[in-house]
Amino acid sequence: MPSPRHSGSTTPRRRLLAAAASATLATASAGCLNDAIGSDPQTPDDGPAMTEPTTRAVTATGTYADAPSGPKSYPDRPTDASKAASVAFAEAFENARTYNSLHEPDAETVSTSASTHHHRAMHDGHYVLATGSGYANYDDGVHADWGQAPAVYYVSSDLVVRTGRYQDYYSDCEDVFASDDPSENFAAVCEGGDAAFRAYNMHPDAHTLSVTVDYRGENRDERILEDEYFLGTNDAVEQGSVTYRKGTYRVTAALESGAQATQDWTLQTEPTYDDPPLCVVVGPTGGLTIRRIPFDEV
Repeated sequence: MPSPRHSGSTTPRRRLLAAAASATLATASAGCLNDAIGSDPQTPDDGPAMTEPTTRAVTATGTYADAPSGPKSYPDRPTDASKAASVAFAEAFENARTYNSLHEPDAETVSTSASTHHHRAMHDGHYVLATGSGYANYDDGVHADWGQAPAVYYVSSDLVVRTGRYQDYYSDCEDVFASDDPSENFAAVCEGGDAAFRAYNMHPDAHTLSVTVDYRGENRDERILEDEYFLGTNDAVEQGSVTYRKGTYRVTAALESGAQATQDWTLQTEPTYDDPPLCVVVGPTGGLTIRRIPFDEV
């Protein structure tokens, strides 16, 4: 995330960088690129909203991404949606986005780079993970570092969706589901790491996503989480504070369109930063799957 150290007056974008520095993840306004960058009327500024059932065809076109304007141009969608072309596109786009996010007229130095990792060929395209990094020095003495959680790209010759704006949800650690018997938990309550899942909207339309999580006990299931999330274009959610308890859980996801997905999730050890998280994915055609990054089956 941007981490500027302040000195003197700041411009509007510098103030945006300063505000983002105090957040968990950097954010920016959503946009839709269809040969030009503009606003997406289907994505409200904030809060949950009613959405119409998804009727968009698989042949939807456009590049839906968080794309600040600036001197570095964004690449065109690849006409050849091969693995190599998709990875190259995501890397070039993420690098341009990072550069433009840091650039201001008074910037003396802007240095950026992007790294990518190909995840999976799926949904008639390719999913790619991209991470941008860099820094800028300004003539008033301000220095800004840029680092952000990886963004997920869906890339095809007709459609690109970049999802990289995360909304985090957490509860008080004492309220997280756990057993009274410490041996039945994979981590100590309020000391170890709890389990979490993510949700990604890779579809050009906004959606309301409902998720329930049930602990599958020996004699009966127990509902431990039931929540609703608004996923605008380019949005992702990280739901932490799910459980400390070992066992198998049933995750059920549903969209306002009627699409549903269900998956059992087994937890036996404390999750680490390197573990692929469980992910609810709204696909480019509006369907639902539950997978792990890199979108492998659970």
